[in-house]
Amino acid sequence: MSRENAELYLPDIVPESDREYVESQSRYGNRVGWGENPAILVVDMMVAFVEGRRTGEDCVESTARLLAAARAADVPVFYAVPAGRGAFPSGYPVPIKASPGTDRGPEPSERTAGHDEWVEKLDQFPPAVEPTESDHVVEKPRASAFFDTHLSNLLHYQGVDTLVVCGTNTSGCVRATVVDSHSSNFRTVVPQECVAGVTTATHEVALFDMDLRYADVTPLDDVVATLGDLD
Repeated sequence: MSRENAELYLPDIVPESDREYVESQSRYGNRVGWGENPAILVVDMMVAFVEGRRTGEDCVESTARLLAAARAADVPVFYAVPAGRGAFPSGYPVPIKASPGTDRGPEPSERTAGHDEWVEKLDQFPPAVEPTESDHVVEKPRASAFFDTHLSNLLHYQGVDTLVVCGTNTSGCVRATVVDSHSSNFRTVVPQECVAGVTTATHEVALFDMDLRYADVTPLDDVVATLGDLD
C-alpha cells in the first residue's frame, strides 16, 4: 500500500477535530491500489434511484464515462439490481426502512398514488448506463450485492482481484457492497463522481468512512486513466 494520507477523501462536512485526528494517524490514508484484473460493478443504478438525487455531479453521466473506458479496455462489467417480485418466497426478505422490501414497497394501505410508477422504475436503467449483452446482471435481495448472491463466485471465477464499485445509494447499497467486497478479498475502488445518495450528509460521510477503512475513494479521471493504461 502507498500514498500519503493527504489523499484521504476529506469532505467539508468532516469536523476540523476529526480531520486533524485522521491526518495524524499513519494507519489512515493508505491506498490499497489496483491488482492486475479489475472489474466494474454497477449497484442499483435504476431510474427509481437516480431521479432526484441531491448529491454532486450527474452520477449517470459519470458512470457512462467509466463504462466506456472499461469496455474499451475489455474489463468485465457486472450489475447488481433489486430482486424482482416472485424471485424469493413470500415473506423474504423482510421489509426494512427505505427498501423495496418483500413486495417492493410499503404495505398496500400505506402506498402513495405514485407507488406503482416508482416500482416500474426499479426495473428501468437510465439509457446511458444500460447493460450490454456481454455484461452480467445479478439480482440481490438486500443492500449488499454480495449477500445471498453468487457475485463473489462469479468474480473469483473470472480471476478478478480489483472491483470498481459505483451506483446508489452511497451510504446504503454502495457502502454495504464495498464492505463485502473488502471482506471477499477484492481490492476495492470507488470513483467518487459515480455514486449518489439521498442526502449530502450521508453521501459525504459514507465516502469518508469507506476511504478510511475499506476502499480507495478516487477521482473518476484517475480511474479512467488507470483503465486506459491496462495492457
